[in-house]
Amino acid sequence: MWPMSASLLEYAPAVTGVVLLAVLLAGVLAGRSKSRWTALAGGIVLIFAAGVVLTAVGGGPENDDPAAELTALYTITLPLLIAFVAGWLLVRGGWLRRFLVIAIGAFLLVAFPYAAAGQATATAFLPGG
Repeated sequence: MWPMSASLLEYAPAVTGVVLLAVLLAGVLAGRSKSRWTALAGGIVLIFAAGVVLTAVGGGPENDDPAAELTALYTITLPLLIAFVAGWLLVRGGWLRRFLVIAIGAFLLVAFPYAAAGQATATAFLPGG
């Protein structure tokens, strides 16, 4: 029988994909609304707040390293923000622009240096970083 953690890890990519797709669709709905700029700003604030809460609830890293805490925050929040803004941008433009938005968004999700960004932010802005 598989250990519990191994069985949960099998579903993690699927759950992550569903959440990112839902946030992408929320971005599309925000882009189609009459007050699309307000919806964009509200969505960004809401996603950032959700990322902070999810990072705090998840416990974050075991040590008190500010860079590790920021990396955990970036790892949760930035993919959601990228998906939301990509969905918002998908509403306007032709098929080429839509393809480019999806391609650039997927590239950012995969290639963004979360650990390096967390370390750089902690070094630049936090004491003891």
